[in-house]
Amino acid sequence: MELLPGDRENLAIQTRGGPEKHEVTGWVLISPLSKEDAGEYECHASNAKGETTASAKVHVVETLHEI
Repeated sequence: MELLPGDRENLAIQTRGGPEKHEVTGWVLISPLSKEDAGEYECHASNAKGETTASAKVHVVETLHEI
């Protein structure tokens, strides 16, 4: 079963207006971050003008030497 963002205590989704007029900026905060949080995250957005999707992969390392 896949969890929804509101189901996880360490995950918050934030949005705010801007940077330009009629734009919205959004981001995900994962805190505290653990190895279980590694994986691919997707963002889906739609409005009257269309829709789009973006994704990002999160890799969790123990030390900077693993980068």
